Amino acid sequence: MPSCLIANPVSNANILVNYLKERGVDCYAIIELDKVARIPKLNAKKKGEFQAELYKGIFTSEDQLPPLESGLFDAVLAGSENGVFLAEKLAALYSLPGNDPATSVRRRHKDQMQHSLAQAGLAFIPTLVLDGPDSVGPALLEWGYYPCILKPQSSAGGEGVQRCNNRAELQQALDKTSWDKFSATWTVNDHFLIQPMIRGPEYVVDMVACAGQYVVSAVCRYVRSDELDIDGCDFVKKFTFMLPLDAPVCQALSEYAKRAAKALDITYGAVHMELLMGDDGPVMIEAAARMHGTITPKLFVECYESSLLEQVYEAYFGDAGNMRDAVLKSPAIVSDVICIESGVFSISELLLEQSMARLKSFKGYVCVIGEGDDYKPSHDLISSPMNACFCDTDTDRLWADVIAFDQTVERWLGGVAFSEDGWRSIRRTYDEYLVG
Repeated sequence: MPSCLIANPVSNANILVNYLKERGVDCYAIIELDKVARIPKLNAKKKGEFQAELYKGIFTSEDQLPPLESGLFDAVLAGSENGVFLAEKLAALYSLPGNDPATSVRRRHKDQMQHSLAQAGLAFIPTLVLDGPDSVGPALLEWGYYPCILKPQSSAGGEGVQRCNNRAELQQALDKTSWDKFSATWTVNDHFLIQPMIRGPEYVVDMVACAGQYVVSAVCRYVRSDELDIDGCDFVKKFTFMLPLDAPVCQALSEYAKRAAKALDITYGAVHMELLMGDDGPVMIEAAARMHGTITPKLFVECYESSLLEQVYEAYFGDAGNMRDAVLKSPAIVSDVICIESGVFSISELLLEQSMARLKSFKGYVCVIGEGDDYKPSHDLISSPMNACFCDTDTDRLWADVIAFDQTVERWLGGVAFSEDGWRSIRRTYDEYLVG
């Protein structure tokens, strides 16, 4: 029976380990407890996300791992953004397929990503690096592109990303920068980046690499809060639409994404790449050498033939000859809850599940808070308390369920409310990809 080691599996609601176990793979986990100890206090619901009983063994430091010659593992996979560096290091140590740890910074540091694109002759986003408080003054004098984006070098989920429309706003954002803060990706914010804001719709391309060859798992359209005129959380995605890969925009995005993945030296495993479609074509915002986060990979199984999880299995444990680009079987949507005010969650888990069960196209949800927990305004994906996914060949039923979910749960969590015209506009955005 094949076995694998999953590095820091702290996202995806145990989707990866459950799928691999179903396919007959024994799973072990390594959790870097020294880094977990630095995370701010988590609520009980969040603490319970990691289910230890799913794993055949759990290691809490590298020192506990079996000897290199043990032959226990057939693969090492990153279980989250937090596990990329470690997974690549351990795969090399155990002489297993993986990305070269000598180039790991290309896959974690956003400035190195853009530098790699430029060296490969691909469209890239100019990036100014700040390496400490003393670099702020010279950066303000040098920078002249507005609106611009200020972001940590190695964050994820929109954490710490700020839009600055002019020099005064950039100065204000830099004055509030939390140098040396321990981030959600278990790295220290010791570098920040300034980039011009590129206008255009945002997409994500998910792929799986095997020996330097790529298959496309999904192409999705993010509908962000700024598109919907939701104040205070410009870069938080409200909806994710699963798109047909044969749509012209998806083909253009996929071709660019494959070239970008090669520039980032991604040769094995899942690739999660966020892109903008600008006036001059696709340009990568950032990429990650790990699976798409949150509940979305579970939805891919429902809506795509040859899904992301299937492709990951074939790349590491099956037959690479079975790997092929995915095909959209049914339209599908993820809706993220965006809180615009603070409050206390007063809904029981039973009532929540009963409400979801009435929706025919509902496929699953993740809620990281429980009854009695506080919620605060959402300023990034990490601070969104809940999302749910829907899939149905009947698009009228699909949209009716998404709207019903949103109107109920956003009311419970101090969220946004769209008018009928607003919902029609959101649906038109998706329908344009499904026609033809």
